[in-house]
Amino acid sequence: MPPAELVCRKQSWLAIVLVLAGSGVACAAPLSSASPSAGATNAQSVRRVQAPRGPANAASVSLEILPGPTVNIGSKVSFGVTARKPGYLMLVDVDAEGRMSQIFPTAELLAQSVGPDMNLVKPGVQFIVPTPAAQQRGFEYVVAPPAGSAVIVAILSERRAQLLDLPDVQRKLQGPADTLSYLSDWTSQLRVPDSGSGKLVPNNWSFDIKSYSIK
Repeated sequence: MPPAELVCRKQSWLAIVLVLAGSGVACAAPLSSASPSAGATNAQSVRRVQAPRGPANAASVSLEILPGPTVNIGSKVSFGVTARKPGYLMLVDVDAEGRMSQIFPTAELLAQSVGPDMNLVKPGVQFIVPTPAAQQRGFEYVVAPPAGSAVIVAILSERRAQLLDLPDVQRKLQGPADTLSYLSDWTSQLRVPDSGSGKLVPNNWSFDIKSYSIK
């Protein structure tokens, strides 16, 4: 069994999948916090509580799809993210059928990363996904069906966070504005463990969203 199979699940419905070259395994969103995968138990997860909603983009997060917003099934893509403030980056993909998955970081990437800050974005410095370290290990993002319009959301957490136990969306999200509103409302109910005390504390989240078309 390839090592990648130990920490990821193959799901063909993702608009963009993370592939380990040579393994044939596509890594989907991380396992929920109720059943963490092997090798990812030290990842910083978040828990849901009621909390007031904060600013939508206080860190001035900016997301870029590379090479551009129109992509073909089977082609490779990457993402560039910049921010005015430091924070921990998570990328969420919403495919043409409205299904939502976290594509960065994944449980597999976290299991193979060195150090706790593999998704830390520094102010004014473009953060490229997949990271150079992941590329050296053979990871790449490949566009998968279904064709149509999809979106990528960059979520930046002020406190250290890496895995989101994303909700099951009960309706199809209607475009970028609806998606961003939904995720903003949902993250407003999250608190993150404090790195010192371990207590659940309020957190600030920033967002940027980009549409792309799959041919």
